[in-house]
Amino acid sequence: MSNQCPATCHSYTLEPEAGFSLITLKAGEKRIVERGDYNSLLFLTSGNFEISSEERKEYTVREGHFVFCFRAFQYEITALTDVDIIRAHFITAGATCDMIPFNSIAGKIKKINYKFTQVAMNEPMNILLSSIRMYLDNNMKCNHLQRAKIQEMFIIFKFFYTPQIQLRTFFNLFDRNQSFVSLVRNNAPRVKTVEELADICGFSIQHFNNMFKQEFHDTPYSWMQKQRIVEIERLLTETNVPLKSIIKMYGFTNHGHFALFCRKYLDRTPLKIRKEARAKREAQSQEEE
Repeated sequence: MSNQCPATCHSYTLEPEAGFSLITLKAGEKRIVERGDYNSLLFLTSGNFEISSEERKEYTVREGHFVFCFRAFQYEITALTDVDIIRAHFITAGATCDMIPFNSIAGKIKKINYKFTQVAMNEPMNILLSSIRMYLDNNMKCNHLQRAKIQEMFIIFKFFYTPQIQLRTFFNLFDRNQSFVSLVRNNAPRVKTVEELADICGFSIQHFNNMFKQEFHDTPYSWMQKQRIVEIERLLTETNVPLKSIIKMYGFTNHGHFALFCRKYLDRTPLKIRKEARAKREAQSQEEE
């Protein structure tokens, strides 16, 4: 039995926007954590390694501790012994239920004297990492599970680490105060309504609407509808996700409701859109041959 989600699952991607992976290195081996789209937490479950970046050179991380790697920097890891590292990667810090508390403590950032440093893993975090290691060892590549565990990790930060440790850990995220545009774009795929989007971004609905109009020159509802149309068209033309999965994913009441939506905004029925896209791919394939 395969533990990997099938490509037909609407949540399937080769690399989820948030999730975990295992890094194992022999003594003396190196690994680069590149600048990129993701932030990372490196949980050192076994051994010791040295890490260097623009923030701090040749800093030794001990077993049972973790460090935060900000996506704007490049980090080089050198294993001092054989090491096992569980890497958590994500775009924004905070789970749906605790995004507002994260934003509220960020106001205290100026009181923190920041220095890149390691943090000890407490018992709740060790329990979480133990379950994650079990899933990784059994090659369970379910993106629903990956995202749920990232949410659980931030809930542990909220309830079992002090605000001071949270601030020191995620200082680079809070200090740079993500632009409103980035915050909206990163969180929009998680929600279905404007109210949910305002809430997860940490704003009152009135303040959110005002800022949105200034930055996007559109209303939140109109913009979210346009994003929805683009994503539905992509799913129909570039994937084999079943129509019933798309209908469920975007909250359509039935196939007829979905068909009316596609006729209104994409000028064709879902089946016709998918049929035309398939024919186009086949024609391109024949030309290449």
